[in-house]
Amino acid sequence: MLTTRQTETLSLILNDVIPPSADGHVPGAGNAGVASFLQQATPYDPDPARVVLTVIETVLEIADDFSSQSPQDRIDVIIRVQAQHPQIFERFLRLTYMGYYSQAELRPLFGVAAEPVHPSGYPVPSESSRMMADLTAPVRARGAVYRPADG
Repeated sequence: MLTTRQTETLSLILNDVIPPSADGHVPGAGNAGVASFLQQATPYDPDPARVVLTVIETVLEIADDFSSQSPQDRIDVIIRVQAQHPQIFERFLRLTYMGYYSQAELRPLFGVAAEPVHPSGYPVPSESSRMMADLTAPVRARGAVYRPADG
């Protein structure tokens, strides 16, 4: 369980990793509740708690005043954490992205349907005849590169 300070720090880190849109229409990862996903991410990482705590503790070791720093200064701290713990930070990023982009209520904000791809799939517009002609022109110009089938 995280302390209040750790929770606040994690929320800032998450919002710096995936920031909210400038207009506020799309929330950042911290505001979207990714922290709660990270606490339940054991199916996706052998030790997500250690990953999260390492990132938080390293941030606070580098900048005890992390929460009062400017966004650019916070990003600089996060870059230093990434340099100090590259494997841990890679796992942290992967879990953050999973927690953020798997939220059904966020997917429509990116133009993706909230329901899963299968079984119904997403509508995909057909390419125009002109585009298909352009895409296949090199193949047609090359000619046959196979043996014709008998029959």
